[in-house]
Amino acid sequence: MIFVTTPIGAFAQAEQTDLSKLRDVAAAGDAEAQFQLGEIYLWGSGTPVDLEKAKTLLRTAANNDNLNAMRLLGENLVGGWFLEQDVIGGQALLEYAVEAGDDKAMVALGKFFLYGEQLPKDEPRARLLFEAAAEAGNGNGLQSFGATLMWRGTDPETAEAMLVQSGNMGVGAAWTSLAEGAMYGYLGQTQRRKFDGYAERALALGETKIAVLEAQRRLYGISMRASGPLAVEGLEAAAREGNADAAAFLIQLVRDGNQLNVSSSPDLAETYLSEFSDTLSERVRDRLSFTIQASKAQKPRDFAELAEVYDSRPELKSVAHARDVLATNENFAIYILQRKLRQDGIYLGPLDGFAGRGTIRALWRACNGLPDNSKCEDTVMHPSVIARLIAE
Repeated sequence: MIFVTTPIGAFAQAEQTDLSKLRDVAAAGDAEAQFQLGEIYLWGSGTPVDLEKAKTLLRTAANNDNLNAMRLLGENLVGGWFLEQDVIGGQALLEYAVEAGDDKAMVALGKFFLYGEQLPKDEPRARLLFEAAAEAGNGNGLQSFGATLMWRGTDPETAEAMLVQSGNMGVGAAWTSLAEGAMYGYLGQTQRRKFDGYAERALALGETKIAVLEAQRRLYGISMRASGPLAVEGLEAAAREGNADAAAFLIQLVRDGNQLNVSSSPDLAETYLSEFSDTLSERVRDRLSFTIQASKAQKPRDFAELAEVYDSRPELKSVAHARDVLATNENFAIYILQRKLRQDGIYLGPLDGFAGRGTIRALWRACNGLPDNSKCEDTVMHPSVIARLIAE
């Protein structure tokens, strides 16, 4: 066989895979090859993104009882991140994989229940799924649940214990969460001293986000003197050592500024993007490039040209990317929504990027059509609502 058999084989080794041979094996009916090729087309690893081919291949592999394909397809159908959303179909795939004992599917389904955005919030079910996954040796769900408890601030002791359990199972993100929680006082106001110990454990497991946390400490003067230039200097050094998290954060930081000690400079962001291009994945490069363009757009004419680009790039349509667009240029984000809502027949006002009464009313109608519309009565201008509507 010419393909690897690990669940992330296609993602990790796409450049080494002979795609033509992999296609032949997939066409011959091998479910693992179908999964791997579908994953390649979904992420664009070594070949252009092709969402239709990805969906077809993953569906075929899932029908051939490939649990990896069930999980990956189920996640994307429920989330609606890269494929057209199908919550019922996606959940069914995840439930089937869970019943078959796939610990990664347990974590994926548990997260949907934990966060309650695409599926109704059900924290007890989420915890049961995460604990079942932990029994199978997968501590990622415990990390998600522990971090949620920690940021909620209601039970820091349970949160810390759950995150420590996850970290001891080899989940580096758990130690990163603990370092971040200690940094911001979510483990108790007297517990900031724990940052160094948790950060050291995270670094030992290869966690690259610690460089970002160190920069945030420097930016806002957490347990040290605040200094924007020193924060930027530290991020530059980490990025030049190949730290992709540091590079992406640095580009976003100088793109937007922080209204404190780092000024907004889209041109400098472009320079950094060019310098660290090889450090970042193609998807991240594309998203950062687009948001830098968005940061420079000022008028409806600029918005219209950029919206055409956005509409032609399905790989840009995700909640995470929509949040970044909103953070970069609120008016452009509103313009995208006005344009979309007009196409849906909900909005009849001008395409100007301003959230006037007509726009707010249209946003409210669209928000109430979301699977989770719990935030609609609060404010439709909540960033999570705007990002969800943009990504729909």
